[in-house]
Amino acid sequence: MKRIFVIGAGGHGKVIIDIARLNSYEVVGLLDDASPVGTVLCGIPVLGACQDLPRLVVEYDTRWGVVAIGDNATRAQVVRQVANGIPDFQFCTLVHPSAVLACEVQLGAGSVVMAGAVINPGCKIGTHAIINTMASVDHDSRLGDYVSVAPGATLGGNVHIGNFSVIGQGANVIHGIHMDEESVLGACSLLNKDLPDHVLAYGIPARVIRARKAGDRYL
Repeated sequence: MKRIFVIGAGGHGKVIIDIARLNSYEVVGLLDDASPVGTVLCGIPVLGACQDLPRLVVEYDTRWGVVAIGDNATRAQVVRQVANGIPDFQFCTLVHPSAVLACEVQLGAGSVVMAGAVINPGCKIGTHAIINTMASVDHDSRLGDYVSVAPGATLGGNVHIGNFSVIGQGANVIHGIHMDEESVLGACSLLNKDLPDHVLAYGIPARVIRARKAGDRYL
């Protein structure tokens, strides 16, 4: 049984703990900068903050874990902090047993596929991405690093989503659409034309509402 740390003790962390357990991982503890040591989430204690990880990997004899933070920019910041402090730390890729992954699907390190999600043949998902509950990604699509596809969102085939971009809850992206980096498609929107980088768009059909800066929160 592989022993792992979960970095992040919020609601997203609860989901990650559940998926890890269903994949027979032992979650030895949580790390969270905002939660006191000893705080318990789903039966798992907070062992310290991210800065404590170099000590804890020695104490618990494991260098495996996953970053359970929903916001893309914050997740990337924590991944960099962990990798800089522990260069040989390994990030788990977790898939809920009820998710459907077809043939020739590639998932990057640290990415998570949640309950009921479907990823069809030939798709490539980058590192530390989130394919959330009941989301669907159709054939031959390409999703970059730190992409987030929210619950119930649907992507057609041959869709390209750039690094750090977000597909909101229940949104739909038409076949063949390209969405560039650091952009956000709002909940329940319909994207039927290509979207440039660093914008927020929503509506049916979606239209650009305003610009975004790199690292802007979306949650």
